[in-house]
Amino acid sequence: MQAATPIRLVLLAAWALVLFGCSQPERPSRVVSIDPDEARAATMVTAGQFVAAAELYRQLAARTAAPEQRAAYLLAAAEAAKSGDDWDGVRATLNQLAGLPLQGDQELQWRLLQVEVLLKERLASDALSMLSSPPAADSDQALRVRYYRDLADAYRQTGNLLESANALQAIDAMPADPLRRLATQTEILRTLALLNELVLTNLQPSPPGVSGGWMQLALIVKKHGSDPEELAAPVAEWRQRFPQHPAMPELIDNYQLQLQRQMQQASRIAVLLPQSGTFADVAAAIRDGIVISRFQLPADKRPELRFYDASDQAGIWPLYSRAVAEGAELVIGPLQKEAVGQLLRAGELPVPVLALNQVPIETAPPTTMFMYALSPEDEARLAAERIWSDGHLRPIVLTPQGPWGERLAAAFEDRWRGLGGSIAGVGRYDDSGHDYSETIISLLQLDRSSARHRQMQQWLGRSLEFEPRRRDDVDAVFMAARPVQAQGIRPQLQFHRAGDLPVYATSHAWVGRLAPNQVEDMRGVMLADIPWLLTNSTGDADTREEIVRYLPNSASSYARLYAMGMDALRLVPHLKRLQSSRYESLDGSTGNLYMDEVNQIHRQLVWVLLDEEPTILGYAPRLDLQGAATEEANLTPDSLNPVPPG
Repeated sequence: MQAATPIRLVLLAAWALVLFGCSQPERPSRVVSIDPDEARAATMVTAGQFVAAAELYRQLAARTAAPEQRAAYLLAAAEAAKSGDDWDGVRATLNQLAGLPLQGDQELQWRLLQVEVLLKERLASDALSMLSSPPAADSDQALRVRYYRDLADAYRQTGNLLESANALQAIDAMPADPLRRLATQTEILRTLALLNELVLTNLQPSPPGVSGGWMQLALIVKKHGSDPEELAAPVAEWRQRFPQHPAMPELIDNYQLQLQRQMQQASRIAVLLPQSGTFADVAAAIRDGIVISRFQLPADKRPELRFYDASDQAGIWPLYSRAVAEGAELVIGPLQKEAVGQLLRAGELPVPVLALNQVPIETAPPTTMFMYALSPEDEARLAAERIWSDGHLRPIVLTPQGPWGERLAAAFEDRWRGLGGSIAGVGRYDDSGHDYSETIISLLQLDRSSARHRQMQQWLGRSLEFEPRRRDDVDAVFMAARPVQAQGIRPQLQFHRAGDLPVYATSHAWVGRLAPNQVEDMRGVMLADIPWLLTNSTGDADTREEIVRYLPNSASSYARLYAMGMDALRLVPHLKRLQSSRYESLDGSTGNLYMDEVNQIHRQLVWVLLDEEPTILGYAPRLDLQGAATEEANLTPDSLNPVPPG
């Protein structure tokens, strides 16, 4: 075979960069090739025969003596394998590149291929480490675009959407044709619009600059994005504030077009709720929330609501069928678990259902069946994630005896072990009394300390001064408790020498505020709750105060249920969008709402530090976005990539 010339190597490397440097490579210019297999491989790539092309490039590399040319062939093979979704082939080819000399942009290309393998394996933290050095300014632009695209994807996997948007802004700053720029800018806006309003407001840079302008625009489209008439005036005002901003004039129209494609409008909605029986009061609060949410919409966009009595949960299928026959385009409800289970097992549903409870899923659910609940198990899992993110390793778990406590303990333990941690101990207390000392003493192993003291006294035959010592392998407490029990448990933990341990709880530990006699006992407890109750953390404060005037119970223990009803109606047009990606979310009164792969809606809650005036800690990062990376690699908390709240 003829030896490669420097010119030929440059041509081959340039061809590989042009062909594979972008997510949708363009057809390369004609390249003079000495070996006919090079032309065959290029033809295969053009025809979409990527795996075959990768194999041919590997064969070319195997019979090539010059290391530089072998490296060029192997890079082309790895790129072709990646385009063919043959990730085992990519890994194997990258291994063959070890030790070969890489020239110019080849090193950057090799590094990006490594990063893309890590992203495929959901090892985003490792990918970010490899992306710590940006490419040189004179690197090929296609590779620089690819670098920032990979960086945006890595940050997205960690849940750091703000940095993901910043990486996309770096792409937008490079020359590009108008259509590509519009696509990039639309992605920037959509990424920022996934953040909640609290994050977009509190993390504004100063001075705002281009990034701050994007965040301000995201706030506007989050509030008015589905209503072009409402959007016109605030966008015009934004233009006056940011006259030099690079956002294209067509951006808002394109953003709205994409948003509308993912929206699912329903003009007639059936609501299936029990009007008598055990769940009647709960259902009434949810119903009022749905009605409130409807009247918050413009008059010409309010759906018609028809309420059906679903007290007989055994007859839910005939009731659903009746609602569909009477013109329902979507159904909200039912509420009871048995009724939800019936619809879940019914097969594909002719009309979408937003059930107001969650049940175990044994088989693939209908694609039009969605489940939304204020799940206490979700809150226990969120507490596990918060404790992990705060760097603690060995928590103890305190839950009441009975089914509710068992469910929360199981959810916490399952999530904690999924994150790679181990639990120091689990205690079950009797919530019918007020003395939890026996459970706490056993959990902290103070009884063992006392037993050792008695044994020492017996051995020595005399009295010894003694101060019990708790176990020293505990660094946090997870407490599932109602307000009365929570108020008793915290001071008893302090009395039994555990006052230095941070205490995490679910929202059940308070009613959204502390009474004067609770402050001293509950000060310092951390818990997550819905934005609706934390009026100083949302833009809904005025709305909530107005609703409380008309519905006094909305400020009581039913507040979360009113908020649930409000979000149930708000979710309706967004179900299809949330279903499209777990990165999509909706700012709701009950939290930042997102959907998993089985159509269950989960809530990202606001964390607070309890005191006379609770301190808002903000949204914790979503560790579910790092799921595989955290669980498969068994990372420690300190190794997790830090992300801002939300």
